[in-house]
Amino acid sequence: MLLLHLHPKAVPAEALVFRRTFGLGGIAVVLFLLLAVSGALLLFGYEPSPERAYGSVREIVDQTPFGAFIRNTHHWAANGFLLVAFLHLLRVFFAGAYDPPRRANWIVGLALLLLVVASNFTGYLLPWDQLAYWAVTIATGMLEYVPLVGGSLLRAARGGAEVGSKTLALFFVLHVAILPIALFVLTSFHFWLVRKAGGVILPREGGASHRTMVPTSPHLVAREGPVALVTVATVLVVAALVEAPLLAQANPGMSPNPAKAPWYF
Repeated sequence: MLLLHLHPKAVPAEALVFRRTFGLGGIAVVLFLLLAVSGALLLFGYEPSPERAYGSVREIVDQTPFGAFIRNTHHWAANGFLLVAFLHLLRVFFAGAYDPPRRANWIVGLALLLLVVASNFTGYLLPWDQLAYWAVTIATGMLEYVPLVGGSLLRAARGGAEVGSKTLALFFVLHVAILPIALFVLTSFHFWLVRKAGGVILPREGGASHRTMVPTSPHLVAREGPVALVTVATVLVVAALVEAPLLAQANPGMSPNPAKAPWYF
């Protein structure tokens, strides 16, 4: 039923102007689906333990047919997902779509952005290489500076005092189960709230009765389809040309120089 009510039967012709939304919400959904498919394929070869995680990723990249391509697709789609979600939030902010009756959806959007960041961050550790290990060590270490509860937050994020097997297990469960389910549920609710509010926010909403309405199909569908295809094609081309980073296996006794948190922090 969700798919049947994703769009109304008719939409204002003004809402079809590309520069009004730049298709960012739809692009984010396409990237989420691409991540779900590529991530599910990676699970066939990945082993979530400090002893086997790095080796299993190496086997995927070096020995599995199209393994490197699938991992690259997952990596670049994840980075694109975070960037597009942030740009979408900015567009909504500058459009003024945070006031009633859309305030609840603005809060849901903020929660979705936090979930996207958390999904990227938990996935960052899974290769268990030097880049991932020390990036997570530094990023979670920042929690210790939170007054009063910093130590508790640090231990909760790592599953203990140090980044280790419990951290990897925690991040794996969050990344492949809890966060995707939360993203799916909140995204569905997000779309429902957009639908309930009348779709994309338009200037001079008081004059809605004078707007020209056009059928969703083919007018809106004919625009969403090409944007989705271009998004998928872009990610696949980047995945074919640019390798996802993978350094040496994680070594808790030797940090790389420089060691830094993921770029989005």
